[in-house]
Amino acid sequence: MRLPLDTDLTVFVFTVGNIVLGSLPQLRKNVPPVPVKYEIEEVATSALTERQSAVFAPYDEKLAEMNYRPVCTYRVSNYGHNLMRSYVNPAETSRCIVMIVETNVSVAGMRPVGSACVLSFETWFADKMLLTTRNMKLKSVLDRPPYQAVQECPYIEDPAEMKRIHDTQVAKMGCPVAPPLTADQVFRNLHQEHDWFCEYQVAQGIFRMNPDGNSYSFADKAHWRGIFNYLNPFVHRFYAWRFLPAALLAVMLPLLGLKFVPAAAVAALKNELPVDVATRGVMLACYALAGSAVGLMFESATFIWVFILTYIPMRILAPGALGPIPYSTFAALVAYFVSQAKERRRAVLLPQRAR
Repeated sequence: MRLPLDTDLTVFVFTVGNIVLGSLPQLRKNVPPVPVKYEIEEVATSALTERQSAVFAPYDEKLAEMNYRPVCTYRVSNYGHNLMRSYVNPAETSRCIVMIVETNVSVAGMRPVGSACVLSFETWFADKMLLTTRNMKLKSVLDRPPYQAVQECPYIEDPAEMKRIHDTQVAKMGCPVAPPLTADQVFRNLHQEHDWFCEYQVAQGIFRMNPDGNSYSFADKAHWRGIFNYLNPFVHRFYAWRFLPAALLAVMLPLLGLKFVPAAAVAALKNELPVDVATRGVMLACYALAGSAVGLMFESATFIWVFILTYIPMRILAPGALGPIPYSTFAALVAYFVSQAKERRRAVLLPQRAR
């Protein structure tokens, strides 16, 4: 079935084209350089905000049950605002890291802001190999260095379960060495790993050294990966129990709205109101609810998901029924603002400010 060229499709094609053709200059300008040397700032527990402490508290409790205790809390002050806490168990060869990640990247004029918590276990081995088991939900645009093996567990939140998966792989990889037990050891380890990591990214053409010799810029190779990831909703990891209800609502609500349109038209005639206003109001309400469902349940790519779930089914099942009104575009805007409100409520690192 041929999809008609309507307002929604025009907006979608224009937006995707703008992202593909216009994002590269913005990314070159807005993505901060990576420092050659990290400036690590240890953060005292007393200096944490109430919300930051509240985020770490459940991890402290669960890890304490596993005999893991905090070694230090720190941030890299010259690169972003991520806040990290390192834990060790003196009887174990793996350490645990809890990282609160703040994101703020401009794509096509949009500045998504939010925070997420990443839990990871890592073990170094005598042959300089590193095993990392983590629940990061976004795909990285960077290349994985040959000394690092990564197990991605995006749906696991329980430290004990993640530790079990980590230990299973540790047993297959050789002779593990003791983790850093003091803040100084943690920072020294971080500096060394950062040096190795950046050298590899330069060799792969992902980083390039800036003229000042103090920082690296992301090469276009990395930016194009980021653009592709932004436009590919299936790159992002998501929970099936969140996806299925939101997808069902987003598909069914516009179709349900069509069922109410005749009743709305009759009610408008009885009350001597404009029929178009009543019927379009019903459809806008249904699309607003569909967009809200996507914004609440999806972590990313809400723009793409709205068009997949609201535009394509309607154009297949009810072609030409909606006229020129860009209902899916309206739903996408609702989804964006709902998702941003959700992310701002979760932000814990810094007070929200003008960007």
